[in-house]
Parts: sequence; structure tokens; C-alpha cells
Amino acid sequence: MTTFVVPRTAREEFRADWPLLLTAMMGAGLSAILAYALGIFIGPIGREFGWNPEIIVTGFTLSTVLGVVGVIFSGRLIERFGARNLTLTGTFILAGATVALGLIPNSVPAYLGCYVAVAAAHTLLSPIIWQKIVVERFVKARGLAVSIVLCGPNIAGAVAPILATLSIARADWHIAYFVLAAYMILSSLPLTWLFFRETPRRSRSAEIGTTVARPPEATGGLSLSLAFGTREFWLLSASFMFAGVGMTGYTVFFVPMLLSKDLALLLAASMVSAFSIAAICGRLLAGFAMDHMFAPRVAALALALPVISSVLLLYLPPLYLTVLAAAVLTGLSSGAEYNMITYLATRYFGLRDFGSIGGLLFAVFMIGTIGGQQLPPLLLRSGSYDDVLLFFGGCFLFAATLMLFCRPYPDFRSDKEGSMP
Repeated sequence: MTTFVVPRTAREEFRADWPLLLTAMMGAGLSAILAYALGIFIGPIGREFGWNPEIIVTGFTLSTVLGVVGVIFSGRLIERFGARNLTLTGTFILAGATVALGLIPNSVPAYLGCYVAVAAAHTLLSPIIWQKIVVERFVKARGLAVSIVLCGPNIAGAVAPILATLSIARADWHIAYFVLAAYMILSSLPLTWLFFRETPRRSRSAEIGTTVARPPEATGGLSLSLAFGTREFWLLSASFMFAGVGMTGYTVFFVPMLLSKDLALLLAASMVSAFSIAAICGRLLAGFAMDHMFAPRVAALALALPVISSVLLLYLPPLYLTVLAAAVLTGLSSGAEYNMITYLATRYFGLRDFGSIGGLLFAVFMIGTIGGQQLPPLLLRSGSYDDVLLFFGGCFLFAATLMLFCRPYPDFRSDKEGSMP
């Protein structure tokens, strides 16, 4: 019989469930594979089919928009089908859609149709779903555990472009998609099958005659309707949306902003590497800090870091150390940002409707990411990248300020719904 013994310390949590943590980390990276590899395929697909980059990128944009809709329903899907079933199914769909991308003819509708399937797979593989069981099992070390899971996309970002580049060099872009599909299956499916299992509510072990169950916090919390009535839900929603605008904008337009300061392309590109390394560090540091400090204050500090970056780039000469400091500060904030959504959702609303509430908060963040892609070009029509930097700084300042108005956590140590203080 499957049993689950509640660990009492952070060390015991990691000792008991590190295979689950590894599985969730690799699974969380699945949705990032095609995104990180997209730039590698723009040239080869464009040369063979005669498509411009806008057409090729449209597929990814389409999957992002559909993903916003899908993640809203991810919580309900967890409740009905279970996280394990969703992730197993989503892995097969994503790998199948990736193979289909390698088989498409010169047809834009066929290409976009593949990305519709990718969007469906991403709905079943959203970070909220991978974190559902993790946040049930990890209580003392939840912040750090969530941070480790969210390092999965960074791992995918390091591996996917290399696999795609080597495959295209040795064969062609069609084969490269097959290789990425194989990586999706091999890196995640065996682990998911073996270790990603639902946390039982209550069961008895005949061998030892003791009752084992998931923590009381795993069933306590607010319903979705009650969460809507809390100040924290709207504070977090607004903060995450503005943070999504600023962070995606910085990620997408960072190199063009640096080039506008007359930096060399190689130097600007090297700052992206510094950004990525800082993101991993920020993710782990924020996770550890949220386990030991009041998380909204940690979040406010993290969200304020890119404000400093904007000031540095706006008002100081674009020297190497200045630009490096801006890249590192923004990267640290980027790494911490994803942690906040899951961690604060569990602390303020419990785990009773975590899938639905967390899914909504993540959807709001994704809406912000779309704004981060679309709003800067509008500002550039009548302004410059300095106006874009000022806009990003304002988004982060507003997002950080909202976090300061969050109240102390409610108590969800019982199986009851709980209430806000």
C-alpha cells in the first residue's frame, strides 16, 4: 500500500522526496524546450520554406496566448484527473507535436496547427501542475523546493539549443525536432512514471499498524470563491501582472536596449548569459529566503532590483560594470519571480483549491508577459529605448509596492477552510 510519512524537518523532507523533486524539475522544463530552441530554427525553416521570421515566431505567440486560457483551467483539470495523469498525457502530446513540426510541409496552417497542439500540451504541463504534489509534500522547505523545481526551464534552456544546433549541423532541422521530442520523452517520462504520484489523503499500513496521511495543510485553505474576496488575491494578481510585463520586456528587449547604448553585439549577448546565471542564483536564494522570512518582503525586494537596473542604464555611462550590474540585478529578480506565484498562493490561500487559485495567478502573470512583448514596440513608435526602460522601471516599482500591503499569513493547519486575518 502506498504510504506517505509526514517529515518534520526540512532535511527529512528532502531525504524522503528528492526523487519527486527531481522529477518535477525535469518535467517543469518540458514547456521551455521549444521556446529556447525557437531561435535555432528560424534560419533553416526560413531558407527551406521562404518564410520570414515573423511567421515562424507567430506559432510560439499563438501557443502563449492559448496557454493563458489553458492555465486558467489547469486547476480544475488537476481536481478531476490528477496531476500524474495530466503530466503523463501532456508529455506524449508535446513530444507528438514536436515530431509533427519536423514533418510539416510548406504550409503555415499546418505549422500553426502544431503549435495549437503544443499549447494543449503546455496546459497539461504547466508549472502549477508540476508543483501541486511538491507543495503538498514540502512544508518546512517549500520555498527552496519550489525554487529547485523551477530550475527545470533553465536546464532545458541550456540543453535544447545545443541539441538543436548539433542535430541541424549533422542532419537538418527536421531531424532536430525528432531529437528534441526524444529528449522530452527520455528526460521526463520514466521519472514521472516512477516517482510522480498523488499524495494520499489518508491510508493505513497493515505492516506497521499506523496511520499515515498528507499534512493537514494539504487539505486546508480557502475555496476559490473565498479567495476572490481577499485583499491579498487582488494585490498578488496586480503585482504579478505588472512584474510579468517588466520581466518579459527586459528578457526580450534587453539586447536591443543595450545596442541602443552603442554596446558591441558580442558584449550585449554576453550580458544575456550573465542574466541567465543570475536567474538561477536568484531562484535558489529567494526560495531559501522565503522559507525563513516573511515572503512578501522578500518579493518586494526582488521586484525592486530591476528598478535599480533601469536607473543604472538610464543615468550612468554604459560601461561594462554598469551593464553587468544591471544584467545581474534583473536576472536575480527574474529567478525569484516564478517562485513567488506558487509560494505566496499556498501561504495565503492554502492547498484546498491551489490548482485553481494558482492557475489563475499564473494566467494573470502570463497576460503580463504578453504585454511585455507587445507594449514596448508601441512606445518605440514615438519614443526611444530610454522610454521603454522608464516604463519597465515603473512596472517593477508598482509591483514591489503592492507586495508591501500584504497582511500576515492565515492559519491553515486544520482541514477547515480557514479565513484571512
